[in-house]
Amino acid sequence: MRSSAPSRIGNLLGRSAASRLLAQARAFKELDALLERLIPPPLNDHSRVLSLRDATLVLAADSPVWAARLRFHTPQLVKQLRNNPAVRVRTVQVRVRPPQSPPAARISLPAPRQLSARNVNTLQQTARSVSDPGLRAALMRLASRRKYPGQE
Repeated sequence: MRSSAPSRIGNLLGRSAASRLLAQARAFKELDALLERLIPPPLNDHSRVLSLRDATLVLAADSPVWAARLRFHTPQLVKQLRNNPAVRVRTVQVRVRPPQSPPAARISLPAPRQLSARNVNTLQQTARSVSDPGLRAALMRLASRRKYPGQE
């Protein structure tokens, strides 16, 4: 008979790829928190950990300006991280990665303005006086599309 008591996710996953991924995500989160304390404000708000591989820490900055400032601090970061036994870092690379934001909201355009009767009349007169048939047709389409309310 099965027990209805909740099980820990670690017990369910065991040594699977998902458990290794969770452990790596936890380690990155801890490293990100550590770097947030080591990097001076406001620079720490504009940088994040991308990866740590072969003793190379790769950081991301929001823009080229913040990346340049972060590169200035990398020698000090390497010295501070050498004192941390949990992290083995020999070099730090900085890359520019703008923060991922949701797509911008669609901008609703204002309702098209209605042409006055005078403007419609002017467009029609201009169309009649133009020798170019393409321009004449375009002016007539414009005049007929935006009729003044009440004008038929």
